[in-house]
Amino acid sequence: MIVTADTLRSTFFSALTAHGMNVTQASSTAAVFLDAELAGKSSHGAFHLLNYLDALDEGRINGKARPSASVRGAVVRINADGGLAQFALKNSIDEVLDVARAQGVAIVAIANTFTTGELGWYPRKLSRHGMISLTTTNSPALVTLADTGERVIGTNPVAFGVPGGMLLDQAISEAAFHTVRQMSQRGEALPAGWAVDGTGAPTTDAAEAVEHGALLPFGGARGGNLGLTFEMLAMLAGGVSSLEATAAQAGSPRVGLFMMVLDPGHFGDDALPRLTSHLARLAAEHGVYVPGRDALLGDLPAEVEIDDDVWEQLNSRL
Repeated sequence: MIVTADTLRSTFFSALTAHGMNVTQASSTAAVFLDAELAGKSSHGAFHLLNYLDALDEGRINGKARPSASVRGAVVRINADGGLAQFALKNSIDEVLDVARAQGVAIVAIANTFTTGELGWYPRKLSRHGMISLTTTNSPALVTLADTGERVIGTNPVAFGVPGGMLLDQAISEAAFHTVRQMSQRGEALPAGWAVDGTGAPTTDAAEAVEHGALLPFGGARGGNLGLTFEMLAMLAGGVSSLEATAAQAGSPRVGLFMMVLDPGHFGDDALPRLTSHLARLAAEHGVYVPGRDALLGDLPAEVEIDDDVWEQLNSRL
């Protein structure tokens, strides 16, 4: 199904308000899910929105959230009030930018939030304000770090953005959990090394990985170490651990989001041009794939392809 961006936005907005989200947060959230689709992140677009509608129905997302922020030095602490982290950041973006421009850096800590969605959205938003940023978060436990196969940390992604230069967004697992869940629904097998079953044995069965098993960190223990690092930063931001987030199945997972926002102007007038020109040279002269570069420099598509079944499910819930 080919759907225009305008139709997607209005459909997302209608679905969110139909399930109890107020107009202000629904407008912000519809734009976030549209942004994911336009960026080619279909696992975090319409497909993921269906889970958010369930969470709204179950009261796990506060559809009438009123986020608040406090500033101490370079740290901006944001309470999402049980709503969405993207809406909370948008609500406090002026405070974040003011601190970053005044001090060169702002540390943003968002707590009391539902799961934080497609992490690439955050550096994309900050890049539009000329800011370099690094963002990480945790999630309910989905990744194992031991031979038992027990889920102990989330996919704990990290995203990094340089305006006009690059945008990296990757989990510490070989693929995002929503990608694995999509593969499970389509009956597709997983590549070897992505997951284990309920006993800790390697599996390529996507359904087994989703229902009983766990995802594996990329690079073995080294990827797991990064996951632990990001878990600490997410908890420092005020979130609960991935284990605690898993236990809160009837409520909000209350994970944390940690963001470092850098104003490149504080590092010299030539700082940002030096970074972007080097990235351009790596791509042009050395064949390096620079994550997100083409999307940052290109125009956003006017329409995207949506899975027919997902589109039908979404429209049935308006």
